[in-house]
Amino acid sequence: MKNLIQKLNELEEKLKSFTPDPKYPHDSFIKIALEESIVAAKEGNYGVGAILVDKNGKIVLKGHNKLFKPYSRSDLHAEMDLLNQFEDKFKGEKSLKDFTLYVPFDPCPMCLCRLIFVGISRVYFPIFDTDGGGVQILNKLPLAWKKMAKNCKFELVPCSLELKKIADFLLNKTWPEDQDLWRKIFNF
Repeated sequence: MKNLIQKLNELEEKLKSFTPDPKYPHDSFIKIALEESIVAAKEGNYGVGAILVDKNGKIVLKGHNKLFKPYSRSDLHAEMDLLNQFEDKFKGEKSLKDFTLYVPFDPCPMCLCRLIFVGISRVYFPIFDTDGGGVQILNKLPLAWKKMAKNCKFELVPCSLELKKIADFLLNKTWPEDQDLWRKIFNF
């Protein structure tokens, strides 16, 4: 755990000094989603963060994974945390139609389905989660879900290599090792 915290501190410093590349218009938002991901990992959760951006490019909400801390909540993935905040704040007054979600990698199937259901316009991420990401199952969804998903864009966006490397680290190295219950359930 100590080595992980040291590495997360290093990545946090890299992000603080990172200057978004004008060639990659999504860099500034990916950077903030990664910062939120580091917050999650430092809290003892899996390192996933999410930010919601309105059509004017303003960050409306931030969320991060809360699977394990402060207590076990299997549904509190970063995307779920953010959507819960949105629904609590706006109580059905606003649609997610004109919003963009930034996450470090493509959402899991559970989050993917909720994002489709709420009608978010765009979900952007710098790398694929080839083991757990949901984007690869889009064409396997039931017909009704495929129809709902037509207005949702899930897209790998070009970004700086440094940000991709940080996202890859968060994907592959931040699953909390002290989660014995989860290891037993999933035979890790």
